[in-house]
Amino acid sequence: MAEANQAIIAASQEQPHNSRMGTTAVMALERQGRVFVASLGDSRAYLVRGDEVHLLTIDHSVAQELVNHGVLSESEAKHSPLQHVLYRFLGCTQMDERTDVVQFAPEPGDLLLLASDGLTNYIDENDLRRIRHCPDPQNGCEQLVQLSLDRGSSDNVTCILVAFEAKDDE
Repeated sequence: MAEANQAIIAASQEQPHNSRMGTTAVMALERQGRVFVASLGDSRAYLVRGDEVHLLTIDHSVAQELVNHGVLSESEAKHSPLQHVLYRFLGCTQMDERTDVVQFAPEPGDLLLLASDGLTNYIDENDLRRIRHCPDPQNGCEQLVQLSLDRGSSDNVTCILVAFEAKDDE
């Protein structure tokens, strides 16, 4: 993430005066039976395990920071104009903190969703529980993308869905 951040900053310096470049990112890496999830900005990762949905990432928005400090409620933050004002993202020249990283041990049947805010702002936990019944991860992604578009998303709507299955030796 640090290398990508520096590359975006360097590329933005070649743009016309006062042009800024930035993006959000969420990624996952599996190593030795553990999954590591990293994020910057407001792209999100969710773990769906049985009927439970766990948000693995933290939005780096001003609205979320106000929720963290008790100034706004979750409901107020969802409709706040500060919801899309980010203080950490790729291309941020004043980022001195490390990337957030969480880890978990995947279990058979787990689903990991990595998604842009154009999708996550228009779906809820019930929608994520329903994708467990999709025939495959691609179909689950297509259903979530279409659902967010049907609900009015006009932003970048992208996602990756990873389904964890039992290993062959189990």
